[in-house]
Amino acid sequence: MKKLRNNFDSVFSLLKDYTSKLNVFMKKTFDKVYPKVKEVTSRSLYYSGKAVSAAFYFTKKAFNKFLTELKEFKFTLDNSVKIIFIFFVICNIFALYFSFRTFHKQAQPSVEKRIRISPGMSFGEIASRLESEGVISDAYYFKIAAIFTGKDNMIIARTYIFKNAMNNLQILDILTDPSMYFTVKVTIPEGMRLVQIASLAENQLNLNRNKFLKEASSDSLINILNLKGKIKNLEGFLYPDSYKIPVDITEKEFVFLLFSEFERKILSRYSELRNDSKKLLEIITLASIVQGETQIKDEMPVISGVYLNRIKKRMKLEADPTVQYALPDGPKKRLLKSDLRIKSPYNTYIHFGLPPGPINNPGIDAVQSALNPQNSEYIFFVATGKGGHTFSKTYQEHLKKVEQYRKNIEPK
Repeated sequence: MKKLRNNFDSVFSLLKDYTSKLNVFMKKTFDKVYPKVKEVTSRSLYYSGKAVSAAFYFTKKAFNKFLTELKEFKFTLDNSVKIIFIFFVICNIFALYFSFRTFHKQAQPSVEKRIRISPGMSFGEIASRLESEGVISDAYYFKIAAIFTGKDNMIIARTYIFKNAMNNLQILDILTDPSMYFTVKVTIPEGMRLVQIASLAENQLNLNRNKFLKEASSDSLINILNLKGKIKNLEGFLYPDSYKIPVDITEKEFVFLLFSEFERKILSRYSELRNDSKKLLEIITLASIVQGETQIKDEMPVISGVYLNRIKKRMKLEADPTVQYALPDGPKKRLLKSDLRIKSPYNTYIHFGLPPGPINNPGIDAVQSALNPQNSEYIFFVATGKGGHTFSKTYQEHLKKVEQYRKNIEPK
């Protein structure tokens, strides 16, 4: 390409020397040449994208030959027509190349890019950002495209998601379309804790983790539950589900979205919970423990019944998930005996009854199991080591099943 441009410079230099000599011939022959030039120009523009590569290949050879002939130039009408014709071909090729680079060239396909255009950013800063992120291939041509289309002062400040390779015109359309609406899919698993949701919000929505936690401690939302003074935050009351989230959502809006879904899916469905804040807190707290114990839907009502049986018998719940919640450094893969003695109101190994609040955000199945526990005489259960749990009515029976569990997990 550099060599080709040097050839162009040589041509233009020679043409300049001959300008005065050709002036008379140019005036006489322009009317004759113009219709042909116009036809060539129209055809060239029509086949712009497809013709560029071929045009450069064949033009390179034509220029070399033309430079040789130009040195031996003889001032005849035919030569004048030839020079003018080739001059316009050169201009057309430059126009085609410029048009292709400015309006049609695409950046290479890449992974999804989420880019925030902040208020006050200059168009030059925006173009540089898009280039550095790989959304556009050349900021210079992008700027020219924006100026030509009059969109350089129409960019809307917001967050954008770019997924596929697009040309400059397509990108400018997105950047200036007020009706464009970007969302990202976010899934909150059942049993996810508030601090984990905060981390998810930070990683997937570019939200501030601490701001999210602060909004989740809002008295205004806790008051809706009539639980002010009884809970410190909305742990347990943010509904786990898959959401399509606007990329411009704020921390406050995200908390409100999850809380509103809890209202819609739980409180609107179970009027006894909406009208009784004490029962609401007990049910969601029990549901969160059940959710922490198992993900198997059929087991949930049985485990819920076990815990209620233990409460009736004035037995401690001794629920491992409550200890995991109380650990200052977060959950462990396996609890130690020393962990069971940790001083915390959430430690059900040392305190009777339910903990002061939920330990995660339970799903609908866990809530239903807390509302409708299975009637049984079971007061113990232990993991099988093969998925699921096994239940016992007596401590002696429970010890046998604990031994069987240990055998199941021993390496063979």
